[in-house]
Amino acid sequence: MTRPLRLLLAAQPLDGGVSRHVVELAQALPAEIAVEVACPRTSLTWSTLERSGVRLHEIEAHRKPRPGDARSLGTLVKLAGDADVVHVHSAKAGFVGRLAASLRGKRTACAFTPHGWSWWAADGVEAELYLRLERLAAHWCRTIVALSVEEREAGLAARVGGAEQYRVIPNGVPLERFALPREPVRGRILMVGRLASQKRPDIALRALAAARRQIPELELDVVGDGPLRAETEALATELGVADAVRFLGNRHDVPELLARAECVLLASDYEGCPLAVIEAMAASVAVAATAAGGTAELVRPGATGALAAKGDPEGLAASLVEVLADPARAAELGAEGRRDAERNLSLERMVGRMVALYDELARTRE
Repeated sequence: MTRPLRLLLAAQPLDGGVSRHVVELAQALPAEIAVEVACPRTSLTWSTLERSGVRLHEIEAHRKPRPGDARSLGTLVKLAGDADVVHVHSAKAGFVGRLAASLRGKRTACAFTPHGWSWWAADGVEAELYLRLERLAAHWCRTIVALSVEEREAGLAARVGGAEQYRVIPNGVPLERFALPREPVRGRILMVGRLASQKRPDIALRALAAARRQIPELELDVVGDGPLRAETEALATELGVADAVRFLGNRHDVPELLARAECVLLASDYEGCPLAVIEAMAASVAVAATAAGGTAELVRPGATGALAAKGDPEGLAASLVEVLADPARAAELGAEGRRDAERNLSLERMVGRMVALYDELARTRE
């Protein structure tokens, strides 16, 4: 194309991994791509990008269906009409944005990234409704960008789209940002993520309490906020580990915190391709995590960290002990994680694969 390719990115989540993914993607794309972003005005995406030169457009902030979604649809219909490629992220913007693309004849120029399937976060009738909506919306886009093989296989097993629609592109991070000198504090564990049900902070605290019976000096720094913060703080007191847990809230100095951590902890029930794990690997920090989705494709047990079954605090405690019993061993695991990140998980690698996809979608648009 003689003019810049016009790309529309849309994402609803207010914070967390989806927002960070969209921000880093928008900022790293080459100048040959003119980026516009639709997101809630109250989101991390908006506040980070508003002074970057990226054109921003407001959509609704609510995660579940609401009457205000009609306004978001109207906004996205207009933006999709002006775009060469539409790339929508997560369930809410993913559904409304794909509908908008289809209404403007841009189905074959549209891609969708789930960041974890919507029905994973629900039960019963609600989960079945979300699954039906995902099956419907799969007809409104050409490509589904899964962040992990597990995410793709789960979509196919649920009959969401066809195999030809899927492309697996794992997350990537700016490796140089996390290449700080290591100054680990003995026994310090870092957990980064929203304090929400998916991340299972209750499992993390129970694992810490159990692991401290073998390594009493273990301590946990929790980065992030969310609806379960008060409940999680109360559980720390109940378990007798309140003096070993610091709730740091949302922070902008995660690389510095990683440089002083001996291990990163993730207790999630489901994940697409968790940035917290990739950032730990980029920072040469060993990982103890539940084998949730894409996490099990990132962490190599015995080489870069240790994995436990989902929902098993005792198993996760054993993983913490395995990683942290010997500081030299923890350092070796972290160093190998950095080598894995350099090979496969750079932001440049991810962006290059995205740009190739956008060029392909622009060439095959209706």
